[in-house]
Amino acid sequence: MLSAIALAAPAVAQDAAAEQVPESLRKYYETLLAEGEWGAVLNLQRLGLEAIDQGHLDVAARAFDASLARIELIYANSDSAKKARSMWSSEGVKDFKGEPYERTMTYYYRGLLFMAEGDYENARASFRAAEYQDTISNNEEYAGDFGLMSLMAGWASTCAGDTGMAKDLYQRAATQQPEGLKAPGAGVNTLVLVESGMAPVKTATGGYGEALTLQTGDNPFVAVLANGKELPVLADVGWQASTLGGRQIDVILDGKASFRQGSDTVAGLGVAGATVAISSGDSGAAGALAVVGIAAILVSSATKPKADIRMWDNLPDRIYGGFLKQGGAVPVAEKTADGELYPIESPVIDRTAGRCRLMVYRAHEPGALRAQPVSNLTAGERKSLLKRNEARDASFRNEMTRLFVSNGEALAGGE
Repeated sequence: MLSAIALAAPAVAQDAAAEQVPESLRKYYETLLAEGEWGAVLNLQRLGLEAIDQGHLDVAARAFDASLARIELIYANSDSAKKARSMWSSEGVKDFKGEPYERTMTYYYRGLLFMAEGDYENARASFRAAEYQDTISNNEEYAGDFGLMSLMAGWASTCAGDTGMAKDLYQRAATQQPEGLKAPGAGVNTLVLVESGMAPVKTATGGYGEALTLQTGDNPFVAVLANGKELPVLADVGWQASTLGGRQIDVILDGKASFRQGSDTVAGLGVAGATVAISSGDSGAAGALAVVGIAAILVSSATKPKADIRMWDNLPDRIYGGFLKQGGAVPVAEKTADGELYPIESPVIDRTAGRCRLMVYRAHEPGALRAQPVSNLTAGERKSLLKRNEARDASFRNEMTRLFVSNGEALAGGE
């Protein structure tokens, strides 16, 4: 009887935690629990950004912290993380860690939340970490070209009163992106950021669905206006998704996909060689080559190199922004190619801390996100994967229960 009660206790605690999460976010939290560590990074990213859209900044901060803790295990700038990165790549671990642009944007949003709190030192550290994430893919490193992150780190330094550090970071931002980014002028105190369009799209291509391709998300707007003036593009997320070090990516292949292609080639050579040997009357050679071919086919068949098309689908396509010298309301609107204007009524973040004000507008409608991310796993593959992960996911759910319940106090009150 005692053991039955003990087994039931975590589920009861998890149900209680779900009730503490804002009702409008509950379906995303329930998906987080259901998918466990396999989808934790992505589900926490999606939950965090949806929480920002809905004004629950405390929930967002917790979600991004938990997502970043998992990213750091593999993609931190440390020797231990580099070793883990190599092992993670070669062993084909399936937990979602995201492409470089997705990891970069995780640090970016955490940095914005730090800025909203007035914690400019941690904000700067987050934006610097965001820039680093843009340079690494598995165990490879590239030149950094996400200038927005240097610009944001510079602004965090300005807000913290560190003018020397700010100057260095602004100079870096000016050289990183093709269009260049300008440092803020004297006397400005307000940063306006406007996120427009839909996230980059991932698709699987190739003979086995092993190749991951990245395409720009849908965006019918060509410009954004604040106070009637067009804002510059500070970041093109679609472009960042499809490049590394400024070079265009055609496809992304993981280790298993390359291996399967190689084994298929060996299999073909083995069978072809056996055919030639048989035609020449060399039965011994034919048998040996046939064995090589059959073995390679079996290895190839046992490898299922399916590209992971799960994507952070409430990210924007582009980020516009500018520095202003004012307080009060800032009317913002997106503009189509034919000149029609579509106002964004209010910012999702509008906070003043110390000398600086941050205003973030997002065109994404709160509640428009589907509860479960798109995946190309079959129902059987998904069931088998979650079954294998049962033990560690029990621990994961307990962790999430503790994370989203603060001393028994509900988080549903918003900000």
